Amino acid sequence: MHKERLKSLPFLVFDHLNTHKELYHAVTTRAGGQSPAPHASLNLGINTDDSPLNIISNHITVSKALNFELSFLISSTQVHKDRILCISQKPEHKESKVPGVCYEGFDSILTAQKGITVMIRVADCVPIILYNPKKKVIAVTHAGWKGTLSEISIKTIHQMEKQFGCCPADIKAGIGPAIGKCCFSVTHEVAEKFTEKLEGSKYFVSQNKSSSYIDLKEANKTQMILSGLKVENIETSEICTSCRSDVFFSHRREKGRTGRFALLAGLHSS
Repeated sequence: MHKERLKSLPFLVFDHLNTHKELYHAVTTRAGGQSPAPHASLNLGINTDDSPLNIISNHITVSKALNFELSFLISSTQVHKDRILCISQKPEHKESKVPGVCYEGFDSILTAQKGITVMIRVADCVPIILYNPKKKVIAVTHAGWKGTLSEISIKTIHQMEKQFGCCPADIKAGIGPAIGKCCFSVTHEVAEKFTEKLEGSKYFVSQNKSSSYIDLKEANKTQMILSGLKVENIETSEICTSCRSDVFFSHRREKGRTGRFALLAGLHSS
């Protein structure tokens, strides 16, 4: 990944996806908005206790920097499960208290529709983008530990195959900044759930007598490879959001009182 600055707003972008000019995508940071502490400053979390006016203003700032129409921003309230939302046509915009069009209860959104922007919001959970440049299909996925355990990455890839005929070998993936194995300690019971259910757990679960740690980014990467993605088509950020809570919001580091950053993607209309 590398940093870019658009209209003075900092973003991160994936190097291997940045070569596809029909696609725009970005990972926001916590800088450049107007929210006060503990949400300082570019808080995009619609379910936080930040002022709605601040949250809307921050979304406007992002839409202007990335040059997309805010009324066609598609997101969802995320519930740490494995429901997938497929957007097959441009939705009708309806007035609401949140920016764009917000659905309920989905943790992955996929589309081949031009002119809309899909978004997931995170603060330690893993933000994932999947893109098939042959079929021009995008998916953005929110993978916390529960979503990872539910294999949401695998299910999203299968949905891309089913709905749009995507071949996994053609899909490129970006795994964004998230809490690292260094900081994501879990109970032994949670670690056991991962080792019992998920294939390849030796690559992302570490346990000893006193502690257990899970590498959520590596777990999702493993799921992608098992689904048929090529290793060379997966780009993973090395940034731990808990270690770098000065740059990204971190739910664990900030004990739940924090904002949300986002991964956004869309296809240019022309």
